[in-house]
Order: sequence, then C-alpha cells, then structure tokens
Amino acid sequence: MFKPLPVALALLSALGLLSPASSQVTVISSETFEYPAPGPFFQQTGGLGWENPWWVSGAANDDLAVFDGTATPPFALSDNVGGYAGQVNPFGEAYRKPDTLPHPDVAAGGLFGIDDTTIWFSFSLASFSGQPVEHFGGFALIEQGTGEQLFIGSPWNTNEWGIDDEGPAGPGPVTIAGTDDAVPARLVARLDFLPGMERLRLYVDPATDYPTGTADLDEMIHDMFFNEIRISSGGNNDDRFYFDHLVISKGDPAAGVGTSYCGPGAANSTGGSGSIIGLGSPSVSANQLSLEAAGLPAMSFGFFLTSQSQALVTMPGGSQGDLCLGGAIGRFVGPGQILNSGAAGSFTLPVDLTQIPQPTGLVAGAVGEVWNFQAWHRDSVGGSATSNFTDGVEITLTL
Repeated sequence: MFKPLPVALALLSALGLLSPASSQVTVISSETFEYPAPGPFFQQTGGLGWENPWWVSGAANDDLAVFDGTATPPFALSDNVGGYAGQVNPFGEAYRKPDTLPHPDVAAGGLFGIDDTTIWFSFSLASFSGQPVEHFGGFALIEQGTGEQLFIGSPWNTNEWGIDDEGPAGPGPVTIAGTDDAVPARLVARLDFLPGMERLRLYVDPATDYPTGTADLDEMIHDMFFNEIRISSGGNNDDRFYFDHLVISKGDPAAGVGTSYCGPGAANSTGGSGSIIGLGSPSVSANQLSLEAAGLPAMSFGFFLTSQSQALVTMPGGSQGDLCLGGAIGRFVGPGQILNSGAAGSFTLPVDLTQIPQPTGLVAGAVGEVWNFQAWHRDSVGGSATSNFTDGVEITLTL
C-alpha cells in the first residue's frame, strides 16, 4: 500500500521566463518593465523580442506608467525585477508589437496565427483601485487594421478572471467562477491555432510556466490572427490595474521526449487519467531531462519511479491503476524529489542522468540505454485514501 510521505517537501520553483520543464517552449517576447521607477514607459525600448517601443495613450502619453515598491498599495505579485506597469488614468492603453521575423514557424506575413501552432501568453496583474463593478483590466491581442481579437484578464463588469472573444464567432465574456481580480494572480493562456476556430485554455496561478494539466477555463474562440498586444484597464469608479512579467512564447511542452506506453492510466479522482511526459533532452552529455506528471488530483503528493524493464501489474499492493514497470524499480524519493501537484494537478522533476535511483543505489545512465518512467501519487476513492499511477514513458538515452 502507499507509504506515508515526509511532510517537508520541495515545491516547484517560482515562475521565471523559462522553467526547467519548459524545454519545448521558446520565448518570443518578454517584458519585466526594467525602467526608471516611478516614471513613464512611453517610447521605452526594453524587454526582449519586440519590433517597436511602447506606445502609451493620453495627452501626455502617461495613462500608464512604471511603478515601484513605493506605490500605494504595492503590487504583491511583482517579479521584483525593475518596476511594474500601472494605470495612471482609467481607460489608458499601452501598445507594442512582438517581433515576428525570427519566428516564421508560427507567424506568416507579420501575423501570428498559423494553423497547428501554439502561442502562450503569461502575465501578472491585479486591480488596485476602484470598485468590483463596471471595470476591466488585462491583455488584448490585436490585428492592426482589423481590431481587437481577444481579451484576457478581467472582462468588463465581471470582477473575475476570464476572456472576452471579440470575434463574430465564439463566446462573449467567459470567466472562472470564484476568482477575484483584486487578488493578484499569474494568468497563463495557451492559444492553439486550429483549422477553423481556435482553442484557448486559461490557467490561474499554475504550478509551472507552461502547464499541461486541466485548464481553469477551456473555450473555442473565433479564427483569428494578431500582430500587436495591448495592456489596459479602466472603469467608472477610478478603476485601475497593475501589470508585470509579461511573456509571449511558442511551442507545445506536451510534445515531449520519449514514447508513451501503458496508457491511458486508470481514472483518478479527477475523473481523468494521469499522464507523464519527458521534457528537455535525452542526451547524457547535456543532462537536461525533466519529467512532468499532469492530470493529477489537486494538492496530491507523489514521486517518480524508474526501471529498465516494462511490465503490467494491476492494482499493486491495493493501489488503483497499473504499475507499468518491472524488474529493478528505483524511486525518486531523495531530498526535494517528493512533490506536490498543487492547484494545477501537476508536478515536474529535473532528472540527473548521472544519478538514476535503483534499489541498490544511484547509477549513471549510458548512451543507448532504455529507461522507463512512471509517477505514483496519492488519491482517494469514495473519500478513502489510496494511490494511483500515471501511464508510462520510455526514453532512450543518447550521446
């Protein structure tokens, strides 16, 4: 049966521009507002991956400005790199164009939106002034000459995190019940451009930069392109928002390393199956392999298992699901290796290929060896504690 786990556990690293689990994703543009603060950011040219400086609305180009820790109230979710943007005058807007030239794989003719590509948008924000009615704040995608295509943040008069599809097809404002735009949050949106309508998944405070688990909001939106972004907020009661740590990326973290097998796993208490993928590289010399388990129950503890043999053992030791490993099975249970799935239902572990656990101790992986991995996690059935497994992933190590 599932053994008790230690209490003091290392959780996932704080959000950064790139996390170890995000090797299949590449940053297009980023902005941490590293400008003199407090002060304006009209015509500022910092950040990475932009085609032009910031353009800010207002008679003095100051409707949005750069704030710092002396602001009242301060922004609790600031990334502590430089300052952060804040609304000075409600309904002000700041525009900028991501540079499309280095990214022909996801942008054609200066427009993002090629079918079968994936773009990510992540940023931190919160309402800091006004009333919880008749206001908005967030990040918009714009096709110049056509207009706003999609709004991500707190849509007008909702007071909750969500989206507003501005196209002729798809939903209007859709929000995540129980959220509150006055509580600082990190929003991560994944936009999959598909033939016809696009798929938008929105995560609130996910445990990883590029989550692969079940989204807090999952909607089909109208077929769209964009080449510009806008940050803005406003309302009828001096409503204003803070913004920080804006990142636009491309790629699919689920397009991982290795070959899945023994799946899908048995359904867990979420109603779905847990899954495992390899991320990064199977190269022994690079030593940059990570494992990610997703689709797990929220706040569930677990760890990864590994073996050079595959098997199928149904409900081992009274656990739910199938053990997909055989022979000598190692457990990643060293310091910081027992993980918690958090609110997003996922956890990630960088694997040191020079120290792969086995029952007899740690061994170094060699080129050509095939290693199989699986995640084991706490679960419940009818309120009773049990455990469950993800599917497996087979990874052949390379030079």
